[in-house]
Amino acid sequence: MSDDPWETIDAALIRMRRLLELPQHATSSVDLSAVLVTDTVARLGADGERTRIADIAAHLTVKPSTASRLVASTEAAGFIHRTPSPEDPRSVALALTPAGEELNATAKGFRTGFLRQAAESWDDETVTVFAALLDQFSRATATTSLSNDRRS
Repeated sequence: MSDDPWETIDAALIRMRRLLELPQHATSSVDLSAVLVTDTVARLGADGERTRIADIAAHLTVKPSTASRLVASTEAAGFIHRTPSPEDPRSVALALTPAGEELNATAKGFRTGFLRQAAESWDDETVTVFAALLDQFSRATATTSLSNDRRS
C-alpha cells in the first residue's frame, strides 16, 4: 500500500470495477449497458421522475447520441419501452418492462449481496459512515470537471 492516500484511493477504485462486471454473471449474457440503463430508469422512477434519453446521458455521463444507442439496444432486448411524454408530445419517457424490472432486481440484488459479503465483518456504524462518505464522494465526482473530459 502506498503512503499517498490518493494513490490508495485510486487503486481501490480500480479494484472496485468488479462491481460493474459482476452483475453480468448473475444475469447471464445480458449486456452491461442494459444493466446500467435499467438501473437508471429504476432509480429515477423511484424518485418520481420521468426518464428521458437526456437523463440517461446525464446519469451515465455519456453523449446524448451514445445514450440513444444504449436506450435503443436496451429497448430491443425487451428491458424498457418508450411512452409519449405527457408534458411534451415530441418527447418520450422510458419505463421498465417486466423483464427490465426482473433484470434490475437481479443485478441490484447481486451487487448488494456482493457488498454485504465483502463487508461482512463491519459493524452497522462503519457501514453507515462508509455509505455516507462514498455517497458524498460519488456526488462530488459527478460534478467535478476533468480537464480531459472525454465522454463516450
